[in-house]
Amino acid sequence: MDAPDRIFSKQNRPTMTQIALENIREAIEKGSLKPGMRIIESRLSKEMGMSRFSIREALCYLEKEGLIQTIPFKGVTVAHITPRDIEDLMLLRCALEELAIQLAIKKMTSGKIKILKSIMDRMEDALESNSEEDILNADLSFHQSICEFSENGRLLNAWMPLASQIRVCLKMEYPMFQTAKEFISTHIPLLEVIVAGNQEKAVQLVQDHIYGSLNRIIPETDKAENDKSKNSKP
Repeated sequence: MDAPDRIFSKQNRPTMTQIALENIREAIEKGSLKPGMRIIESRLSKEMGMSRFSIREALCYLEKEGLIQTIPFKGVTVAHITPRDIEDLMLLRCALEELAIQLAIKKMTSGKIKILKSIMDRMEDALESNSEEDILNADLSFHQSICEFSENGRLLNAWMPLASQIRVCLKMEYPMFQTAKEFISTHIPLLEVIVAGNQEKAVQLVQDHIYGSLNRIIPETDKAENDKSKNSKP
């Protein structure tokens, strides 16, 4: 017996949980909710005008993404991203994006290249308007697109939960460049090797790109941790 053509109706409207998730995630990424800050369900429920159940579900997703943590006897707080966390994240990100760019190049089309070039154009437009947020959004979109173009659903599903933490790291890295143009320029060699179809060079550039980010961020976080440790001493 054949299954019917359609079993479930398509749901276009976001659920309350999705709305809560996006709002809380954005607040963490933008720094409105800072590391260590306590998150109280009842307060968020009142501010957003939605049930505590929706807030609780959203917080469960965010905990899986590593943006919040539950601490015994203290409750839910915005997670501190330590140097070790950043290193672990970048190692995993690099492994996924190395594979993604190899697969993407094999399946690259003129249409996909056009999309990547349009993202670079978005970066340039954001540069003219001096919009850090738009630049970082385009950066993340560029790397997500490469993962999508790999046409490997499991790879993309492994990368997507990392996106929020990657964005937090981008906000840490961005101020370390002398200009926004310098930050944007790190993507130009990647696009060039993708267009050229050079898998070997692409893998090397992905490594350089991601480990370059790691090396820029870690010294700053180490310094912050040392300063914090000194200030906590009696």
